[in-house]
Amino acid sequence: MVQTEEIKKKKQKARKIYEKLSQLYPNAHCTLNYQSPFELLIMTILASQCTDERVNQVCNTLFQKLKSPQDFVNIGQKKLEVLIRTVGFYKNKAKHIINTCNILINKYNGNVPNSMEDLLQLYGVGRKTANVILGECFNTPGIIVDTHCGRLARRLGLTHSDIPEKVEMDLSQILPKEKWTFFSHLLVFHGRNICLARKPKCNMCIINNHCDFYKRIKQNVKQ
Repeated sequence: MVQTEEIKKKKQKARKIYEKLSQLYPNAHCTLNYQSPFELLIMTILASQCTDERVNQVCNTLFQKLKSPQDFVNIGQKKLEVLIRTVGFYKNKAKHIINTCNILINKYNGNVPNSMEDLLQLYGVGRKTANVILGECFNTPGIIVDTHCGRLARRLGLTHSDIPEKVEMDLSQILPKEKWTFFSHLLVFHGRNICLARKPKCNMCIINNHCDFYKRIKQNVKQ
């Protein structure tokens, strides 16, 4: 009974947060500049521990040279490493991309699969990456738990976990499914602009009255 009441309160809070942030960021979206599911797949693998801005820069040139899974396989890992060197962890990422492209060719006729189960079989793809692809390309909503989404969800009191899979589960319980993808983008935009990791701009935040983190700060000031 207590748990049911807690979830009910979180649903109400999540709805209010969604309403306010959607007004502030009506065009919140995935900031990777992709043209196809395949391009987004490659970009999300590259985006691990790297900014979307840097991935966009790298892929602007990369996709002019390599346009299909077969192109990536043909160029080989060593040459691919040179093309993606600036994204960080480029050796592992190049290996993941080549292995994934081989799977796409041999198992999916060169296409990107459209289910969570199949996407998770690809190298360099976790639930976050899979949810990005499903939400962006296949109209399948998903909670995209990156560092911003996780940080804001904890500060707002929508979850108490720092495990991405648990954060995803907690948010999915309190939000309508059709809002999962957009809510994730809203948290990311707000995390980049206001709710910064080190110096959050709490006094400028339009949802600070819903934020457990801000309430603790005010309480500490009073003491």
